[in-house]
Amino acid sequence: MIKPILVASCLVAASAHAQSPVYTSWHNPDYQFYVGLNYANLDFDTDSLSESVNWDSVGLNLGFQPSPYLAVEGRLGKGFGDDTVAGVVKTELEHYYGVYLLPQFPIEDVMSVYGLLGWTEAEAEASAPAFGLKESDSESDLSYGVGVRFLGKRHQRGVGFFAEYARLLDKDDFEMDALTVGLTWHF
Repeated sequence: MIKPILVASCLVAASAHAQSPVYTSWHNPDYQFYVGLNYANLDFDTDSLSESVNWDSVGLNLGFQPSPYLAVEGRLGKGFGDDTVAGVVKTELEHYYGVYLLPQFPIEDVMSVYGLLGWTEAEAEASAPAFGLKESDSESDLSYGVGVRFLGKRHQRGVGFFAEYARLLDKDDFEMDALTVGLTWHF
């Protein structure tokens, strides 16, 4: 008689535990992993140059979204092409990478507006072939921005589109901004 009561008590306790908020928050079926591809146009302004430098990059996003209101994302971007300053100095973005928190606010069933807060490191190279000069440097800083992501709630495990503006580097004597668009695959 004790064994059936003990088994029934264990089943009732397990059922109650499975329905508790603590259990459901750790086993949330709404969490998502995602991977994405992006294109960014980066604008580098510095006090030492008379004009701003524009670079293009392609990148990879890897993210985890534990709830509809927050995502954690890592990015890696590689520059392509170059920009010339004053007709003499050629500049290139080698790469950038960063880690970001994306607090989000879902709107209706098709989109969410998000903020971006994190850290970025970028490496660039400048050369003046006519003078035999070549130098590269890397910088890192706090990053912040805003964006919008389109992904229907009915297709949570599908393809999304995003567009954002971010200040990736913000130092006393220079800043680097990015306009980014991309696709993400949520699973």
